[in-house]
Amino acid sequence: MHKMSKLQVGIYIGVIFITLIVVFIFLGVIPGLRQTSFSTTIVMWGIFPEDDFKSALGAWQEENASISIVYVQKNPASYTTELLQAIAAGHVPDIMVLPDTLFHANQSNLSQMPSLFMTPREYSETFTGAATSIFMQSDAIYGIPFALDPMVLYWNRDFFASDAIATPPVTWDEFLLDAQKLTKRTPDGNLIRAGAAMGLASNIPQSTDIVSLLILQGGTSIIDPATRTVTIGESRLINQIQSSPTETALLFYADFARREKTSYSWNHTFSPPEDAFSREDLAMFIGRASAYRSLAQRSAHISIGVSPVPQYKNASVKINYANAFAFTVPLQSQQQHTAWRVATFFAKPDIVPLITNRIVLAPARRDVLGAGHSFPPSSVFYEEALRSRTWYDPDPARSSSILKNMIESVAAGREASLAAAEARTRLESLLK
Repeated sequence: MHKMSKLQVGIYIGVIFITLIVVFIFLGVIPGLRQTSFSTTIVMWGIFPEDDFKSALGAWQEENASISIVYVQKNPASYTTELLQAIAAGHVPDIMVLPDTLFHANQSNLSQMPSLFMTPREYSETFTGAATSIFMQSDAIYGIPFALDPMVLYWNRDFFASDAIATPPVTWDEFLLDAQKLTKRTPDGNLIRAGAAMGLASNIPQSTDIVSLLILQGGTSIIDPATRTVTIGESRLINQIQSSPTETALLFYADFARREKTSYSWNHTFSPPEDAFSREDLAMFIGRASAYRSLAQRSAHISIGVSPVPQYKNASVKINYANAFAFTVPLQSQQQHTAWRVATFFAKPDIVPLITNRIVLAPARRDVLGAGHSFPPSSVFYEEALRSRTWYDPDPARSSSILKNMIESVAAGREASLAAAEARTRLESLLK
């Protein structure tokens, strides 16, 4: 019989010893190592409450036990400043939930999504145009959209029924007539109930959104998302007549606050629309889908109608205006690949509703929107999200001030063409 050398004996003993150690660890005889796990933590910043992401976070954790996510709620007003401070300190988050209005200020600090996750063609076919037009620039993808906040019409069903108005307005002409009928005055002409919240900027927080909606429906934009050129005030040929959608929108909007006009239904004495509506001082207003949660809580005694926004009469294409929210990955993150994995997971068709149902917004995915929703207000949000567009906003605080000044000056009697021209010049300075 062949005798083993001392080296062979040592190798056999070593193999047996290692095998026993592995078996003992697996059986739990040797404690500690079996419980050891290697984990990664992804830090996510967002402007929504953490509870709104709880279900989606739980779904991720079930499938990815070794990768945990820490969600930190932030104030959107200080978002960009906090990111710059985090970059300077070397402690950036791995994911940022970013509204489209903050994309311009943060683009240079964002990474581009690797094509292995999604190609530009797949991206455009998966998400709505309102989302992709901002977060995809020259085929470079900077964010995974998950939610849209479109404009909708809120109306008091009891007021409509009382005045024998069977259905909410579908066109702006119908909106004007309904507003006139729903407006109530004292014998000396003072308004005691507004038919519609339109005309001013000072006490209508969504005034710039409403005018943006009207301009987009007219066939032009404020700042083109594709070219980043200021298009507000431009004219276009309609039925062989050259006209400016901006001027048309401004005049239509401002007339609701002019006492001498038959459309007069709003003035400076009213509280902001959501407050006035809750107090039953207002019959209808155009607002964001995101207003629904708080409006429903504050107006539990009111039968709230939620409908699509009116369109111009005989419009060949129905258009809405929406803001988009996306998951973005900072350029300084040390875990970009994992962060993009998380972002694409949260945008999956079976996961994104866990978020959007909670925040009562519309998902950004075309397939989920096409399936509809059983909750009546959400079904409207879904419908409006599909037809939504947006414009490229380089600085939401400053652009809002510019547009509000334009609106107020027209309401005060200034020529709409001059107000639009000034706004154009000032917006162009934001892009330099």
